[in-house]
Amino acid sequence: MSAPDPLRRRPRQTAQDGGWPAVERRRPTAGEPPAVERRRGERRRAAALPPAGPGAGARRALALVTFLLVLYGLVMAFSASAAEAYFSYGSSYYVLARQALWAGLGGLAMWLLSRVDYAWYRRLALPLAGLALAGLVAVLVPGVGSVVNGARRWLVVAGQSFMPGELAKLAAVVLVASLVSSGRADPRQPGGLLRLVLLGMVVPGGLIMLQPDLGTTLVLIVGVGAVLVTAGTPLRYLAALTLSGVLGVLALIVTEPYRLERLLTFFDPWRDPQGSGFQVTQSLISIASGGLFGVGLGNSVQKFGYLPEQATDMITGIIGEELGLAGLLVLVALYALLAVVCFGIALDCRDLFGKLLATGITALVVGQACINLGAALGLLPLTGVPLPLVSRGGTSMVVVLAGLGVVANVATNRRSHLAVTAVREDGAGGRRRDRRPPAAGARGRR
Repeated sequence: MSAPDPLRRRPRQTAQDGGWPAVERRRPTAGEPPAVERRRGERRRAAALPPAGPGAGARRALALVTFLLVLYGLVMAFSASAAEAYFSYGSSYYVLARQALWAGLGGLAMWLLSRVDYAWYRRLALPLAGLALAGLVAVLVPGVGSVVNGARRWLVVAGQSFMPGELAKLAAVVLVASLVSSGRADPRQPGGLLRLVLLGMVVPGGLIMLQPDLGTTLVLIVGVGAVLVTAGTPLRYLAALTLSGVLGVLALIVTEPYRLERLLTFFDPWRDPQGSGFQVTQSLISIASGGLFGVGLGNSVQKFGYLPEQATDMITGIIGEELGLAGLLVLVALYALLAVVCFGIALDCRDLFGKLLATGITALVVGQACINLGAALGLLPLTGVPLPLVSRGGTSMVVVLAGLGVVANVATNRRSHLAVTAVREDGAGGRRRDRRPPAAGARGRR
């Protein structure tokens, strides 16, 4: 038998044969503009992808782990707030009904945004940032912002409270990702990095601190910082930025007596268990009394007026008491799985804007979860941030689910697997942006 001819053209593999759909190439018509042929080439490459998209599995995994976290949160929010809701509103199901409504609205937002091309947010970055800053300024106006426990963090719209700080975190990530990917600010240069830090951290963070809300500011810094790391900011700049941030936070703590008291309480919460250390010590008592498997769902004693903010900031203490160490480990495992799925989506994305966007949103959610869990376990100072998708709170629920919807779109968006937005070193020592598709880049280097 003769050997097969290597130059012989193989039969074209189609979707029925188990391969990707064949793409019929079309020769350009005489006089046809190059831009038209380039758009046809992009459509041909898009048609060559499988109908479900390479990120369909990650998208389904994201939807599943998000659903499990929301379900976990609904059960625990009901259990933690049933007694308080009964005495305050006459129904043990009052908080559950409201939280389920917010979860439904957030789920709808996640579904809608998962079907909107994330490239639109590059154009909407400035309007979204302007809207968030307007909300942060409005909440500081007397008579406009609502004051609760000495903090001015809420706007009341049509009888519903809304926290502009939650939107500001997402808007800052979108803005910084847009500036980096469009080349308007290079984080590898001191001037570009300073511009990104001012617009993404200092301005919104400063307005949030006027409320005051240190916890939300820290979460915003974590999200924007993750975008800067992913964008390739040099290590020496990151070290200087981290040192400046630590010194700034310490200055904010020292200049405010209640923050300084919280910091001192963090080192020794038992020195004043009935005063500044009350919330931390009650949380630790709740978790310790739960043991390995807890006292049983709904059987918490601490929720009857002992543990403050038991359905919001300190819901972790109720989880530890009722479900024990096993319940806390399940919760941590769900957040870890969410981080693996979402950061995996960011790693697989070949478009710079999509990569930065997915990284920043994931850092916002996972970073906030780590801060909340650390505070409840006594590993971090109290900052007053809710547990994402679990704690009671409508604004947080809707904004987090909307952000995860954007990540879901990055997972299966065709541009995530076709486009390349790279920063290349120019031979003459300058830098230029190369946003050509991979095939065009390969031709240019031959």
